[in-house]
Amino acid sequence: MSDIKLTKDSDALICLMYKAYCEARKNDIDKYIAKQFGNCEEIQNKLTPNWSLNDTLETANELSRAGFLECLYGDNTIMESSLTDNAIIYMETRFSNNLSALLDHISQIKNIIPFV
Repeated sequence: MSDIKLTKDSDALICLMYKAYCEARKNDIDKYIAKQFGNCEEIQNKLTPNWSLNDTLETANELSRAGFLECLYGDNTIMESSLTDNAIIYMETRFSNNLSALLDHISQIKNIIPFV
């Protein structure tokens, strides 16, 4: 998985999704539920409120093409989405289950991409 290439926006979104997943698991939410992120508008409202809906959709599509987000589509948008096992494995390996390192990375992303 070391050959994974993501845009800065995709990296930001997968980090935010993984953070939300880790927080849900820490609060004893079942894995199946913790991996669910709903439709594109829900992703935008919860994770990327400063992004346009179209930017959120395209970035989620990038994660889907990378195999990190499973999406159900309808009306040219994401109706349901969930993190894939590959996304969780990638993030666990990348941050070694260290939430502090993940939060530091998200902070750095916010400095690079001011609208995150």
